[in-house]
Amino acid sequence: MLLLQRHINESVIIHNKQDPTDYVVVRVCDVYPTGDVTLGFIGDDFNIVRTEIFQSGTTQEDSANEELNPNEEITNEQHKPRYYG
Repeated sequence: MLLLQRHINESVIIHNKQDPTDYVVVRVCDVYPTGDVTLGFIGDDFNIVRTEIFQSGTTQEDSANEELNPNEEITNEQHKPRYYG
């Protein structure tokens, strides 16, 4: 595993060894006092998914078929992981 230290507004680029023009930029957007970090991703033709969602087997189609009512309160028992959530 490669460990890098980045500050706010600094980024790293991830690209295919065979095609350096096919890349994703990962930028540190914000760091909170709690230690939480907001990351931004820039790249075409990539699906970017949190590990826990990816490992749960939720598909993009499952996520697209979920109906979400913004006025509806969701409890932990009702909450299903969303593909992009």
